[in-house]
Amino acid sequence: MRTMVWMLCVLVCGVAQAGVVIPVELKSGAWEFVARAQAPEYTGPDCFNPAWKPLLKPAGPALIQWHAPLAHPRHGRPISLRVLLGEDNGWYATAAASRLWLSGKGEGQRAFQAVCAPDITQMLDENSETYGLWLAVEYQDGTRLPFYGAAFPTLAADGKLAADWCLRMPAGYDLAAAPSRPGNQPQSLGQGQSRVVTRERAAAFGGKVWTWDKWIGVEKASGPALISWPRATADAENGRVVKYIVYFGKADALPFNGDAAKIKQWLELKGEGQWDWCLECAPDVSQILDTNAEGAWRLWLAVEFESGKRVGYQGANCPKVVPFTESMRNLVDKTAAKMPQGYKAESDKMDIRGRLGAYLKVGRQWTTRITSKVVNAGENVSLARTEILSVSDEFVEYRTTELDAAGQAIAGVEPQTLKLQLQVPRPRDPKPEPAATEETITVQAGTFDCLRTVVEGLGARTITWMSKRFPGLIVKQVVTGETTEQVQELVEFKE
Repeated sequence: MRTMVWMLCVLVCGVAQAGVVIPVELKSGAWEFVARAQAPEYTGPDCFNPAWKPLLKPAGPALIQWHAPLAHPRHGRPISLRVLLGEDNGWYATAAASRLWLSGKGEGQRAFQAVCAPDITQMLDENSETYGLWLAVEYQDGTRLPFYGAAFPTLAADGKLAADWCLRMPAGYDLAAAPSRPGNQPQSLGQGQSRVVTRERAAAFGGKVWTWDKWIGVEKASGPALISWPRATADAENGRVVKYIVYFGKADALPFNGDAAKIKQWLELKGEGQWDWCLECAPDVSQILDTNAEGAWRLWLAVEFESGKRVGYQGANCPKVVPFTESMRNLVDKTAAKMPQGYKAESDKMDIRGRLGAYLKVGRQWTTRITSKVVNAGENVSLARTEILSVSDEFVEYRTTELDAAGQAIAGVEPQTLKLQLQVPRPRDPKPEPAATEETITVQAGTFDCLRTVVEGLGARTITWMSKRFPGLIVKQVVTGETTEQVQELVEFKE
């Protein structure tokens, strides 16, 4: 083991000494601004050419556009596009000056460069300054080459609107907030795998949205069916296929294939007439077997590449739907995805936000007093304050602060910031909820309508009064054992 670690260290040191570039790929639709101080030096092959002249950005707002770069026969597919801004001092005619500019450290260069995914083909600058603009493409092997000629950037015609995924320059070129846009991050599936993804678990689509005139879906009639499609191949510009995504909707779902905004909704399982779940399949899966006796619907098939680009299967690649009978069983691949029975997706996680309503508002806070008693040993009183810091689809971030009996922070005890997951594993053997009765109680924090439950076990009896209006908020709780008693009571609540 030590030998392997030593050899790895030698390898890393050798790579560093050799000046090998370790490129970073930006996924579909992503961009970021890299300040001069944070920009690593470009150590790839020389890149300079007197013909690599700039586009002059005029005074006032401008929308600049260019063509998407193509794969290079020696350097591989493009993984990012670099937008270089500054004065035209002829730097692009010499190797040393070009290397500095490609590193974001050139003479006369802006104190930052914009780096974006290769499918970003627009830049909106609403500032008034003028400057020169150059484009460079970074490829898989780390080589950065000039982007000019037929691909030379141009000013968009007046009246042309910036796309949603357009690279946007910050106001005043202030990078204090480090403006960026996350792209689509594809997730691969293992060989032969398929899975159901529900609307609650569907990730936001951060890539560039492509529109397809023929992505109109395929109709499936009622009854069992076998759905098949030809496997996609790797794409020169976007890399290998990582998965297929099959979306479902009503048979009469309205067309959306030419509308980028509507396509984005469907990619995120939020489309009009769309089911609230989809199927994701590994690249070697090319069939879906539906053995349900009922059900007429339409399906739309998309393929996702390594770059994060997601495009619809259309034309000759559209899925074929044929009625299925048991005599066709030999035509079904071992890797075929199975449609859920009754079209009810089974998730391995459950959403518990309905039980935690008290935690779902940023800024809400409450304080609880805990009194612990032990027979013949007196009692101890402490307080704890809970503050909700942030709420997302996946978790709640909150802070707890321990207080003394007078309500003051305890010296030397730092507040804790915690996360409460809203998606938890579904229990395999769920236990029935304890019976609850409605009861109104008054505590120091006020009067609350509650659900009262009693649980006995492990030598203790627990009575809990949970707020009806704010689920998850314990208004009062009494836990008694043979020689102990602990009382928890709400003393302050700020909505």
